[in-house]
Amino acid sequence: MQFAMRALPVTVVLVAIFGCNADLSQRLPQPVLLNADDYRQEVTDIDRLLFSPKPYDDARRVQLADKLEGLASRVTAGSDAPFLKMEATEIRTLAVLAKNTRDSVPRDHLEENWMRIRNNLFEDRSWMARSAADLKSE
Repeated sequence: MQFAMRALPVTVVLVAIFGCNADLSQRLPQPVLLNADDYRQEVTDIDRLLFSPKPYDDARRVQLADKLEGLASRVTAGSDAPFLKMEATEIRTLAVLAKNTRDSVPRDHLEENWMRIRNNLFEDRSWMARSAADLKSE
């Protein structure tokens, strides 16, 4: 209750400054869609490492983190677009999570975040995996 009482004056001030119909989306970075086919190898490699039913061992963790770091670097190469910088930061964060997720922990959070980031950056392609069932036999 005390928080609500403190938040009320802040809300009133924000409404007074921005108005009820303020378009805050103008402050957000504009999305930039990349051509997925230009990144097919990286995306496919990451899909295989993430969705594979094989054990999630140290070598796989390191390889996945390296592939994600490489993609983050490539996404921002030659572009100053704030949206791409933001997405590259998310990819790097995912790389850290991938490297620190142990084999005893479900990887759902990695898979879900990868698909969210991938969908933000690229148009959907039929060759993109959504689960282990989508991977061609290894």
